Amino acid sequence: MPIAGALALLAAATPAAGNALIPPFGHPATDPGQTVETQVMGDFNGDGHGDLAYIVRGEDQRFLRVVTSMAGEFDLDTHPPQMLSLDPYPLADGTLTLRKNVLLLEDLTGGTTAVASTHRFRWDPKLGAMRLIGLDATLYSRTFAHDGSEASWNVLTGDLVTRTLKLGTGPGDAAYTKTREKRVKRPSKPLRLEQSPGGDELLGWPGAQ
Repeated sequence: MPIAGALALLAAATPAAGNALIPPFGHPATDPGQTVETQVMGDFNGDGHGDLAYIVRGEDQRFLRVVTSMAGEFDLDTHPPQMLSLDPYPLADGTLTLRKNVLLLEDLTGGTTAVASTHRFRWDPKLGAMRLIGLDATLYSRTFAHDGSEASWNVLTGDLVTRTLKLGTGPGDAAYTKTREKRVKRPSKPLRLEQSPGGDELLGWPGAQ
């Protein structure tokens, strides 16, 4: 996510409290004390039935939940949703979008030093689950106090590209100049959605849990 886009996301953030989005599966979207931050519907696994991804926020916890229907007959006990733990205190509500058959999760976390990350997930019929296929992350100073960094990882090919963001004097994205690009291989076994690393981890940022 470009820095200007991350700042726009922060400026447009709205409180999660009071959000009344309800998944259309006849079961509660949340446990007591939890709210739904955002959601997106689509046919993730290509079976012709509606699937759902949504971000749930509660006290000191927040996670992405993906529910895939099974021929229209969904059973939480037999087919539990996939869940990915997220930073419980984001700088803005996360966003979920579906582009063709790829689910994108965009999140903005941190403090004056922020990490903007984009996860890409796609259904893997061999795993019978949503799989991480790509992760992009950008670390930058919201007050333009220091240099930053960015990384882009294609999990399918193992290609990892990293860059240093050198602080300049321009506004927004122009405040940083991309330098020191490195390309390496980072192979990985197939990673289910719930096994996905965060943007902090990809960047090796000390704030990573």
